[in-house]
Parts: sequence; C-alpha cells; structure tokens
Amino acid sequence: MKKHLVTIEYRYKRIPKSDIDCEHTSKTITIGVFDGFHEACIHGNDALEALEARFSLHRYPSGKYAKKERFSLNGGCFGSKVSLVTNLAYLKTPFNFFAKITELIHEDIDSCVDGILDEVKEYRKKIE
Repeated sequence: MKKHLVTIEYRYKRIPKSDIDCEHTSKTITIGVFDGFHEACIHGNDALEALEARFSLHRYPSGKYAKKERFSLNGGCFGSKVSLVTNLAYLKTPFNFFAKITELIHEDIDSCVDGILDEVKEYRKKIE
C-alpha cells in the first residue's frame, strides 16, 4: 500500500540555548498523509500558497519576478514529477525551506526482505 507524506522542513539560525548548542537548527512539520500523489500535490500547494501570502516572490536583478513553484505530476524536467520545492530563487524568506512529498510504502516485512534477497541474487548472478 502506498501513501504520500507532505512535509516542510525549515532551516534557520537562532540564538543557541546552551554553550554546546548550535545556532543552526531545523524544524519539520507534517502537512498530511494522503492516498494519492495528486491529493498530496493539492494540499502541498495549499501550504505553498500560505507561504506566498506571507512572503514576496524573489525579484531578479532584471526586475522580473520568480515564477511560483508548485508540486505536480508532470511539471518537472521532461514531464517528470515535482515532489520537492525550495524557497531558493522563489520566495524571499529569512529562512530556507524544503517542501517535499515522500512516498510511503507499507509492506509486510517478510515479503520486503524476500524481495530484497531476490534482487541481491539477481545482481550477484549478473556480476559473476
């Protein structure tokens, strides 16, 4: 069974909480777990729109604004999936963020291990 997890990881600097603490930190939030990639795109894009409501689009030196980034089934290079969106050259934020859709596969552990062993055997046969 496949599900799709939508998360946003924020990376930023903050005042260290102790002498051994680091000023770089990250915080990841879960937008939701969805049955299909299309549904995950819809909810992920809603989260991106919420960020766009708070922060402006990046403006290039030419004066042109960056295009809005979106999750999609076929909007990437050569019609591929877009399952990762970052704020780099997209939104002007005081932090970095990485919005991503991860495929979750629920499988019985025995059948998973059996499949891995079969693939290892095939690989060993090929390289011998």
